[in-house]
Amino acid sequence: MKSASARDQQILVLQVRTLYAQLPVSVPAQIVGAALLVAAMWGQASRGTLMTWFIVLCAFQLSRLALYWAYQRRGMPDDEDVKRWRAWWAVGGGVSGLIWGSAGVVMFVPDSPTHQAVLIVAMLGIATGAITVIATDVVAFYVFTSGVVVPVLLRTAWEGGNAYLFLAAIGAVVLAGILAGGRNLAKALARSLAMYYQNLDLIEELKAQRAIADEARQEAETANRGKTQFFAAASHDLRQPLHAMGLFAAALYEKIKDPEVLNIVKSINGSVAALEGLFNELLDIAKIDSGVIKPNLTQFALENVFGRLRDEFSAEAAAKGLRLSVDGGAHIVTSDALLLERIIRNLLSNALRYTPAGEVALSARPAGGKLRVEVRDTGVGIQPEHQQHIFEEFFQLGNPGRTSSKGLGLGLSIVKRLCGLLGYEVRLTSEIGKGSIFSFDVPLGTAPEQLRDAPVAPRDEADLSGKLIVVIDDEAAIVEGMKLLLSGWGIEVIGSLTGDDVIEAVHARERMPDLIIADYRLAGGAVGTEVIERLRRELDPEIPAFVITGSTAPERISETDSGRHDLLIKPVQPDKLRELISQKLQALSGRSTGRS
Repeated sequence: MKSASARDQQILVLQVRTLYAQLPVSVPAQIVGAALLVAAMWGQASRGTLMTWFIVLCAFQLSRLALYWAYQRRGMPDDEDVKRWRAWWAVGGGVSGLIWGSAGVVMFVPDSPTHQAVLIVAMLGIATGAITVIATDVVAFYVFTSGVVVPVLLRTAWEGGNAYLFLAAIGAVVLAGILAGGRNLAKALARSLAMYYQNLDLIEELKAQRAIADEARQEAETANRGKTQFFAAASHDLRQPLHAMGLFAAALYEKIKDPEVLNIVKSINGSVAALEGLFNELLDIAKIDSGVIKPNLTQFALENVFGRLRDEFSAEAAAKGLRLSVDGGAHIVTSDALLLERIIRNLLSNALRYTPAGEVALSARPAGGKLRVEVRDTGVGIQPEHQQHIFEEFFQLGNPGRTSSKGLGLGLSIVKRLCGLLGYEVRLTSEIGKGSIFSFDVPLGTAPEQLRDAPVAPRDEADLSGKLIVVIDDEAAIVEGMKLLLSGWGIEVIGSLTGDDVIEAVHARERMPDLIIADYRLAGGAVGTEVIERLRRELDPEIPAFVITGSTAPERISETDSGRHDLLIKPVQPDKLRELISQKLQALSGRSTGRS
């Protein structure tokens, strides 16, 4: 068994190796991001200043690549060397952060809170992205993140005026959440690494005894299952700033009229949505492995699923010059409609990604008493030695640099897991240079023929003007973000950090709230569901409510899914939030609105 100091050294070496491994991806990403920021601010700041800032950033980022190659040539550093390499990385990260932070000063647009809000959101987005890249070293993370965000907040506050001070205060609250999330993730990763090395030592020490070795393997399997629990627990701290960012960006989008700035904010919203998509892929793995997802088998028309997928991927296929054909949806099947659609969506997305020319085809035909669903492409094909590995987590073909635009390598792993959950066997045939075929068999249904053409009535979006909604969350940034977003939809909001002051606020308005939205985990050990029930007892037992949580643990799902509350998982996209609010209020439109 190794000493504590030797174990700490092993962890430090791995942390430093992980930091340097990110540079080939992060450096080009930062240069591209800087170019987009300069383009967005081209008409708002001095062009000479913008170009000087961009050249300085590019030059420094290229020097970071030189540092990466020097580290690669050095090989395995010794105890003293690894500390020096860590210090060099931290210094470089701090300088990089300050260069980014200087953008908030040199690109400042006087008398334009809107442009300053865009700069603050952009810098907070960069800081949030750093969580997954450098949170393995909390010092480097603090140095970089503070360098990025603090200058723009100070410059905004220096401008004076209520609008600028408000922007700086909100940015400071979100920054605190980002720093706390990075710190908690760093601690969790360090504990995970320590446990990993301890398990390795245990296996090495006991491998001579077969019985004990078997026991050690069982412990290793338990530790592997613990990986899923780790992702579920760590996700809460990561979801908080991401959720707040989405709310502020959406609120900003609702208020801005300038088309140029509107495009910038739309890009920010798109980046937040993309980050959420990558994040949710990781959590999908955790939810499937932990047993949270249970199939809900029903009989339904397959053409409804096929039609949605055709609409979803037609534009992407056309943009790449590909033919997208969808055929064979005129069947009734017995399956879980949501899980089946997710399987096919991942297969289509994978096919479009690896097909440079030709066609991607989705089809369904009877085979052996079942319905064979098939996704075929004319893409690059998959080598025989890789055909089993592509269903493993994080395995990707043709992406050695781990470019984020090609995803995380989890799509086919999710397909494999969902097919196993539904009892399907996913099959693959492929030929290099000619394409691939993924297929699986779904049980046929026996629903009446008329169900096939039953149209789905469109749901009208409810007018939310004048509604009163209570928002309870112990994160002040989230409460403020919800206020800004909901007020933009014409909703009156009562915001609270604990729920204790809600009764008094309701009586002051002399009307009952139409809806309660509460975070599950509140300060002081309070639970959102209990706060909701207490408010219902004091006000009206029938007030509808949502519970928002960052946890996907099975016990959390079952606890809140009791029919008394709707459950939303952070981060909640604003359009989804509005849709759910509209649906809830429409469902209650028959009730009397004159509650007292």
